[in-house]
Parts: sequence; structure tokens; C-alpha cells
Amino acid sequence: MTNASEPTLFRLRVAYPKLGRLKYLGHLELIHTVEQIVRRAKLPYAVTQGFSPHMRIAYTSALPVGTSSTAEYFDVYLTELVPAEFALKLLQGAAPVDLRPLGAAYVELRRPALTAEINEVHYLLEVFVNPGFSVTDEAVSQVLSGWYDQSAEIPYRRGKKTKSLDVRHLLKGCSHRVMPDGRIWLELNTRCDNEGSLRPEIIVAALDQALRGLEPGVDEEIVSTGIQKLVTISSYNVERCSQRIRIDDASEVHPLGHELEAPQGSLTARSAAEALSNL
Repeated sequence: MTNASEPTLFRLRVAYPKLGRLKYLGHLELIHTVEQIVRRAKLPYAVTQGFSPHMRIAYTSALPVGTSSTAEYFDVYLTELVPAEFALKLLQGAAPVDLRPLGAAYVELRRPALTAEINEVHYLLEVFVNPGFSVTDEAVSQVLSGWYDQSAEIPYRRGKKTKSLDVRHLLKGCSHRVMPDGRIWLELNTRCDNEGSLRPEIIVAALDQALRGLEPGVDEEIVSTGIQKLVTISSYNVERCSQRIRIDDASEVHPLGHELEAPQGSLTARSAAEALSNL
């Protein structure tokens, strides 16, 4: 039974990128920035009750610092029904270009939280190989297929704890392209659930070791944070390019209900352009 004194709320879901220099914002800095954007947009946002009321807003899982994204989301609760397209324009006008919202739609109040609802995440990685090494398409294929065939578990250290990445469970799919200049494009389709989620830097470190003929995480330690010890790989860029709600093997739902075009300047847009140019 609804309390008549409780205001009617509207749950606006907003899709936004995290690009350029803003990919180096920590999660708390991001939260502060997004709240400033909502305030500048003058949207009628709801606040929590209690001694320290704050904006009623929720986010998807935190991105590692330095990882860009074209598929971040937040749910902000409004006290008035503002047309979604108009709210989007207000938010776009209040946001810096590298956080400028891409889409907005209302979702049911009763739906689970974003972090509980999203269970599939896609990453795009641009990997740069050291000039002293030559990496072939066949070599990368053998490494990736070998992890699946052997149901590999890759040990790694996070903080003071030693953990294990179950490749077959967390990595649902992986494709790659080795470019003429030696760069490698990796696309990772990952699962996130109660058993955890995949951190792309572990896959990069494991690939680096496997290309040197080592057993990843066994012959040489893998650390998921801090500066990694890479030999064949000089550097890499990571972008979260999609977050989905997987219903079953045959169906999935976009958090907004429809696809969005990747913004210019993103890894996603550049990778797609390079793929077309090589046809």
C-alpha cells in the first residue's frame, strides 16, 4: 500500500561516455561530476531522507581508472516527469564533451539496480606490440583458443590476495585482428555475476606471457593493479563498449531498450572505421 504523503518518482536512465582525459577520473570524482551536471541541467531530482540528504542517483559498476567507455549508465530519480528527449538536451548542454550523454529513457521503478541487472560487458582493447617482437594472427589465435580448450584458470594477485580467473566462465567470447602495423585489436565479451567479473588487464598480461611461451600467472606473477611487467606488449588502451542484460542464450536487452551510435574519437568508432577500410 502506497503512502499518500510519498511523492511520485520517475526513474530516468541516462547513457553517457567516458572519454579523453576524463577516463582518468576516479569513481568518486565521476560521481561528483555527474551530480554537478544534473544540477546544472536544473532537473527536478529527488533526494534521500535522513540527516544528510543527497541526490537519488545510481550508477553501473566502477570503471578502472584509465579505461574509457562508450556505454556507461546512471539512473536519476526525478520528482516531475520531464520528457526524456528534453531532459537529454538539458544534460547534454550541461556536460563536458567527453561525458556528454548519448541517450535517455524512463524505466520502471521496480526494476533491479543497474549493478544487479547488467550481467554482460563487452570490452575493446587496442594492444601495441614492442618493435622488437613480431606477433602473428596465428599465434594470438592459438593462445586464445588454448585457454578455452583447456578450461584455463589464470592465477593473479590483487592487493595481498591471490585469486584465479576462470576463463571459460567469465570470458564468453573473444575475437581479434592483427593489423599490418603490428597492433592487435581484441574484443572481449565477458560475463559479470555473483562469481565476479573479468578485468581486461589480466587478459593482456596473460597474453603477453603466453606469447613468450610462459604459463600465465604460474611461470611469472600477474598483478591486476599498478604497473604491469609486460615484455612483448609496450602499451594498450581499454574501452568498455557495451553493457547488456542477458535474459537467456537467445535474447538480451539493451539498458535503454535501443542501440546507440559510438561517439567520434572513441576506440569503438576508430576500430569500426579501420575494419571498413580493410575490406
